[in-house]
Amino acid sequence: MNNVALSVALATAPTSAFDELRERPRFWFPLLVLVAATVGMAFWYYSAVDIEWFKQAVLSQTPDMLNRPESERAAAMAMMSRNAFRVGSVVGGVIGLPLVFLVMALCLLLAAKVTKLTQGFKHWYAFVCWSSLPLLLSYIVGAIFLLMSDNGQLTPSVLQPLSLNELVLHRPMGSPGLGLLESLNIPSIISWILMIIGVRSWSQRSWTFSALFILVPTAAIYAIWAFFAFR
Repeated sequence: MNNVALSVALATAPTSAFDELRERPRFWFPLLVLVAATVGMAFWYYSAVDIEWFKQAVLSQTPDMLNRPESERAAAMAMMSRNAFRVGSVVGGVIGLPLVFLVMALCLLLAAKVTKLTQGFKHWYAFVCWSSLPLLLSYIVGAIFLLMSDNGQLTPSVLQPLSLNELVLHRPMGSPGLGLLESLNIPSIISWILMIIGVRSWSQRSWTFSALFILVPTAAIYAIWAFFAFR
């Protein structure tokens, strides 16, 4: 099964897709697709956004900066150039996303060791990368919003239009825990469902075991994140 066929199988016959990954684990295709999409969307956003409006919005969400002398605020505004944001988005996507997948894969590897599953690190890294492909749904919807914008005054939340925050809470830019709330989104739920199916395929154990295998480490990661985000 080639990479395109495997991508289709994840949506149409996920068990067969995970059977294929168990026999031939590989991760470069989904990893590169997701990194390219993440970098491309962020670069597009910072190219299209009204940069002066964006800088004022960032400044307004930083009370400490508002209380500083005018010269310091002007220097900070000068550093927040469009190119600086573009470069930051590229670096963040190229380095950040693979590291996030690394942490997730290590957590699943630890869970596998505890529960006596035999798959190694490469299997779990491939497992995480392929299961994360539904995240592309957010970028597709985000691209539609960017295309529809006529003044460029959109917050970065436009890149996560299917998140808990955008759909329900509507917390403004700069709010505590905003990154966590935006990471809780419909594509992530789809990814977790795929992972549960994948664990059942690889372990040949119950749905309960498979769900706990995925949801317990995920809940632990989010609990640690929430502790630091809302403290």
